[in-house]
Amino acid sequence: MEFSSFEEFWAALGRLYDETLEIKESIKQSRLAAEKDRELMRAQGELMQVQGKSIGDLAEATQRLLTAVEKHQLVVESHERRLDRTEVTVEAILEDLRRHREQRPSQ
Repeated sequence: MEFSSFEEFWAALGRLYDETLEIKESIKQSRLAAEKDRELMRAQGELMQVQGKSIGDLAEATQRLLTAVEKHQLVVESHERRLDRTEVTVEAILEDLRRHREQRPSQ
């Protein structure tokens, strides 16, 4: 690149210097922003670990509750079967009593 005068060269050199300073400032700001981003990502990673642990604890508690409910369901069903057997027995006794009152022979 050729310059026709020293002033033109000096002006170009000044512009180059100004642009160099702007680039350095931009790089500095980019580094600061990158560091903030890294800190934010570290914090989010720690939060995700805590949430992951919380979700794991919640899943474990939910599984324990499901197991307890299943056991209670089995108990309820056995009680219902026992009540059904009692009801059948009572009905059979009542039928025998009716037959006896009517003087019919039992089958």
